[in-house]
This record gives sequence, C-alpha cells and structure tokens, in this order.
Amino acid sequence: MDEESEGAKLFDALRKANFPSLQPQRPWTNITSQPKSGHWGETNRAARKEVLYRPTPATEIQSLMETEPFEVPFRSIEEREEHQEDLILAVHETFMRLTEDEQWLYHMLVDVGLSLRFVAIILDTPKTTMARRRDDLAQKLRTTLLQQPAVQEYLNRDI
Repeated sequence: MDEESEGAKLFDALRKANFPSLQPQRPWTNITSQPKSGHWGETNRAARKEVLYRPTPATEIQSLMETEPFEVPFRSIEEREEHQEDLILAVHETFMRLTEDEQWLYHMLVDVGLSLRFVAIILDTPKTTMARRRDDLAQKLRTTLLQQPAVQEYLNRDI
C-alpha cells in the first residue's frame, strides 16, 4: 500500500480506529407512512405521503406507553430477542473467530458500504484479488455459522 496517498492514510486511520464492526445493529427502526393530511380515507393518489420514524422501544412496557389509541403496538427489542439469545451469541462468536483483517474488510464492504472496486483501488490491490478475498470471507462465515449448534437448530426448526 502506498503510504503517500490520501486514500491509504484514510484507510490506515480507519483501521486504527478499530470499529466494533460486527455488533448487532440496534435500535431497529419502524418506519410507517401516512397521507400528509393525516386522513386515511383519502383516495387522492397525488397526495404526498409523510414518512414517520419511530425507534423500536426497548421494552414491552415502553412499547405500550408509546402506542396511540387504536394503534397496534410495535414489538419491542426484548420481544424480538426473547428466544434468540443463542443465535446472537453464535453470530458474535463466529465474527470473533475472524482475523482482524477479515473483520475490517467485512466492516468496509458491509457496514460502511464501500464498493469492492474502491477498496481495491485504495489498497492498491487488483479487483479480482479483492473479490476472491470477499468470496473466501463469505464462505468462511457460512461454514463457521453452519457449524454452530444454535444456527443448526434454528434452520432445522418446524415452521
């Protein structure tokens, strides 16, 4: 990697920041839309819709307290994660088995959303080599996750 380029300096700074790249993304959000006028009986398609953002409540009590009359309460984070602690731990363990470089690559491509081409240019690596690294990382994640008993149980459950 060329130490003189600005891109290399940026990536070195990002690497040194050591982001907690694979933490669960919380809070989940609930996005709803309603007509700008606030009346659901409107039939005019030209009426603009307003997007409302409400973060997912942490507890069931908070969910009930924030619910308006005649509205169905959102599922809280507690309710969503109630029976998924084992899955969350399995995913966390899988990601902790990755090397620091693999975690960084995952973070740049998935969490930050940089393109494969951009990362390859900045690291002064051929795009095909970077694509192979990405594919190897995906395969490693897949096989490691499938070895986890909680994941196997979840995939083999009766729906």
